[in-house]
Amino acid sequence: MTESESDRTASSAGSTLVAIMAAMLLIHAACWASGLRGRSLADAVERGAARVEEQSFGEVAEADIRRAIENQRSSLQFWAVLSAVGDFVVEPFVPALRALLAASGFAAIAALSGRPVRFAEALVGVAEAQWFWVIGLGVRVALMIVLDRSEIETSLVLWLPFGAYPAASWIAMRQFDLFAILGWIAVGRSGWRLGLVGPVTAGGACLLLWGIESSLRIATATLCGAAIRATLIPR
Repeated sequence: MTESESDRTASSAGSTLVAIMAAMLLIHAACWASGLRGRSLADAVERGAARVEEQSFGEVAEADIRRAIENQRSSLQFWAVLSAVGDFVVEPFVPALRALLAASGFAAIAALSGRPVRFAEALVGVAEAQWFWVIGLGVRVALMIVLDRSEIETSLVLWLPFGAYPAASWIAMRQFDLFAILGWIAVGRSGWRLGLVGPVTAGGACLLLWGIESSLRIATATLCGAAIRATLIPR
């Protein structure tokens, strides 16, 4: 591949990733505009306010109770802003980072194996695979709006019996999402199809990247969830 062809290929990958980022922004915007995104936080605030009033009844002055409840409700703005940053700043860049890491990994393995690197072509393939994550997000948000529910799952959580589960386990099960699995299969297939890696190596590389991403998501979601619960629903 000539330098000009490589530049055009890289430009094509960039255009795809920009389109994916724009689509994710629009989907998240639709979710926020419907009012569903902030419903769970608002419910948590009201439960926390009720808990404060219940625990303080008969023991604390009425003015102090009102002040504590107002502090509870004012914290909603902070968590709403933090959620918005995640939806409109962090999440749209995740597909681009995922594509760059996967393409770089395939190219590095190819170079170590003495095969042509073909990084630009690999980037196009893994960039196109990111549409699976966009489709998954779109399906969940569409179902949330249609069914008027604040949460919709397309992961292994659907197969869990009704009941209470530890937060970390619940979040871990959410990483086994149908659309994410299809996306990783498409990512691995793109590297294999170009001859950069074999099928086993492609699967191993994708599993490694999935494990890293899932670990970061589990840790972040667990930490934020614990902080929200401690702030909004005091013991």
